[in-house]
Amino acid sequence: MDEIPCGNGGHFFPPNPRIKNQKYCGKPECQRARKAAWQRRKKAADPDYREGQKLSRQKWAQSHSDYWRIYRSEHPQKTERNRILQTIRNRRRSKRNPLIAKMDASKPLYFKAIGLFYLVPLIAKMDALKVNIIPISE
Repeated sequence: MDEIPCGNGGHFFPPNPRIKNQKYCGKPECQRARKAAWQRRKKAADPDYREGQKLSRQKWAQSHSDYWRIYRSEHPQKTERNRILQTIRNRRRSKRNPLIAKMDASKPLYFKAIGLFYLVPLIAKMDALKVNIIPISE
């Protein structure tokens, strides 16, 4: 039987005649890649499986609530690296989308926006609108 390329590394291997449509060899790292690919497809296609995985992760996180605190204390170099990378990600995000809504960003109630205003979109692609804001009652 002819050798076929492995779906993980691309190296050639003799397929097992008992496995129909075999795409991965038997090496442990290739089997891990096969399982990971299967899980990605399953999560994308099956909402019940996706929900079960989510509940399983939540249950694990509740039973190991101090895991990340211990990990960060034992790996300070990785903690510092993550802080630096997060700062870079935040800067990139702010350049792409400078206006991010905040829960407490609204003006106080005593501010009265009355008069002609231009509503200029900064995120969506549309024309500016000219609006006239007038009080209905005091």
